[in-house]
Amino acid sequence: MSSKVQAVPYLRTLDLQTTPSYKRTSGYCGIGLALCERLLSQNDQIRLCLACRNMQRAVSARSALLSSHPSADISIVQIDVGSIKSVLQGTKILKERYKQIDYLYLNAGVMPNPQISIKAFVKGLFSRKVLSMFATGEGLLTQKDSVTKDGLQKVFVTNVFGHFILIKELEPLLCNLDNPSQVIWTSSSNARRSAFSLSDYQHKEGQESYSSSKYATDLLSVALNRHYNTKGLFSSVVCPGLVMTNLTYGILPSFFWTLIMPVMWLLWLYSQNPESLDPLAKYHSCTSGFGNSYVKPLKMDLDDSISLSFYEKILNLEKQVRKRFVPEK
Repeated sequence: MSSKVQAVPYLRTLDLQTTPSYKRTSGYCGIGLALCERLLSQNDQIRLCLACRNMQRAVSARSALLSSHPSADISIVQIDVGSIKSVLQGTKILKERYKQIDYLYLNAGVMPNPQISIKAFVKGLFSRKVLSMFATGEGLLTQKDSVTKDGLQKVFVTNVFGHFILIKELEPLLCNLDNPSQVIWTSSSNARRSAFSLSDYQHKEGQESYSSSKYATDLLSVALNRHYNTKGLFSSVVCPGLVMTNLTYGILPSFFWTLIMPVMWLLWLYSQNPESLDPLAKYHSCTSGFGNSYVKPLKMDLDDSISLSFYEKILNLEKQVRKRFVPEK
């Protein structure tokens, strides 16, 4: 049996009893589960690994996938990217279990209980930026973040840094010049340069931690390509578009999205043919006015100098954090 694996950390569902102020993207009924179904429908002979925070629900998700693809090779491993200890423990298991990873899909995401700015909402409704406001949440959403046991901002470590440690730990399995691997990040149209500050990359001082973290993933993807393409690792970012998950419903109720959906379709009436993968482009999942799906690559609002500077800061943070988990000699 092949030792290659399609590793998909498609986490996770929100535990309302322990973190009531946070909305998470759900792997068990959202983008992650849909991705797994799509992969298996195209090739149910791949080795698929689900990296999840909640193992009980991971088992249920695995069972659901096997019910429609009984011959599939699906395994699970517990990884909570919001905890550095969990990432280190989970990647140790992966390195013992596999020799190579072909695709690593990074879909974990958390947004502190979002607050709508009523003033910005009303103003935006009667402006030329109304479609952009609903598509990106620019000027519309604010959040209040918290600090984890590792002393890191929760949104930053869950959406960005935990994934980075995951990649670094799995580097031996991902880097292969004879068979290049691909790392794919779930970014967002909400990723905006104005929300990110290199001097406050964890977004301790601001109120748009989600937007800042998604812009940080864009920067990190560009920097990873600069450092790892020659080793056989390639990184891309995608935007899934407006997807109805518990994170979306945490912003506005379901009936509102049902009413606004026809308006949202107008955003994608005009398109261009997809280009070949570009490390400076974000690949948006779109739908035409006739309901046809397509991918639209858009250049990201960033440059190499900022991405490389951010990468150096992330490396320094990595060194500081790792010291807490390595016993002194």
